[in-house]
Amino acid sequence: MSKKSKYGNTDELLSAARSDQKAQTEPKARTRRPLPAVQAMSGERKGPARFTDELKEQIINLQQQLSDAEAKGGAAVVLTMPVSGQKVEFYQQEVNPELVDVSSENERLQEFLDPISLGDILPSIEADGQQKPGTLRPKADGRFELIEGSRRLASVKLVKKPFLALVGDVPDADVRALSVIENKHKDVSAYEKAQAYQRQLDAGEFKNWTQLGIAKGISTSHISRYKACVELDEIFVRILRSPSDMPLSYGETVQKLMRRDAGSVLNEAKSLLKERRSANDVESVLDAEEILKRLKSSVRGKQFKPTKKQPVRYESQSGKVAVKHSITSSGTTKLELVGVKDSQVEDLVNHIIKSLKVEKK
Repeated sequence: MSKKSKYGNTDELLSAARSDQKAQTEPKARTRRPLPAVQAMSGERKGPARFTDELKEQIINLQQQLSDAEAKGGAAVVLTMPVSGQKVEFYQQEVNPELVDVSSENERLQEFLDPISLGDILPSIEADGQQKPGTLRPKADGRFELIEGSRRLASVKLVKKPFLALVGDVPDADVRALSVIENKHKDVSAYEKAQAYQRQLDAGEFKNWTQLGIAKGISTSHISRYKACVELDEIFVRILRSPSDMPLSYGETVQKLMRRDAGSVLNEAKSLLKERRSANDVESVLDAEEILKRLKSSVRGKQFKPTKKQPVRYESQSGKVAVKHSITSSGTTKLELVGVKDSQVEDLVNHIIKSLKVEKK
């Protein structure tokens, strides 16, 4: 680990921040209450400028300080934390990536970071090195806790290069808020958000999904879809190019297919996973839409025999029309129709009467 401060890549950080701001000739002094942590974490709620915008504004206003720091050989960069309001000094360093542990507050699931899912940044990091620093805080044992920049960290590990980071003693209250900054470039997936929400529920931060949805400004329909994502078997995430490619409706769609024929859907998923693992590059992996087509094809047109414990359900693509075929405990066959017009029911009954050659008694 090099302890010498380096600001050679600071311009890129400033440039990225400046692109999100209107040009200002001279920054105005302003005071704004930090947003509550629950609102800061949520990407759903609309309202006042998010804490990330405030932090970017601070970075822009520090341009002169950074220039002075570079000239002096490594003075600290001071940022005001978005939740606690404390001022924290950061030094830019190159750190051995093997000494970095990802914060438990980071929503991104690290096990999904591989050469395929990192395909948008890995080639440039391998060729030119890491240009934008991540954020770390030191730990008592000489290691570091990563607050944001986990995709960059995974990439430098793969290409065996040092990790460029701004290192500062960030208060616990600000770790969760700062951890989502990275996700502005490559948002975490619906699956990862759902898992993060579930962890908050398990920790008792919210009583139930309904309360969580109200607090975060998430609609009832979206809450239902997040719940479906939580229940996904992990294989359906691993077959994607990246978890971030997952549409919010993905979990519900897979659930419907699993209800029709779990065995066929899982077998198709295993085939897709094998194809992904043997792929040479990102372009060789199917996108989310193509994967769903493959999963749907695995059950389309098949006729299945229901059992007493497991009925068979057929649905239209829109989901508005459905037929449930079940066997009762007495062994009677039962058909339930959903969304079928009266005229269609009459035609179906006449067809059954004709096929079975029965008469009304």
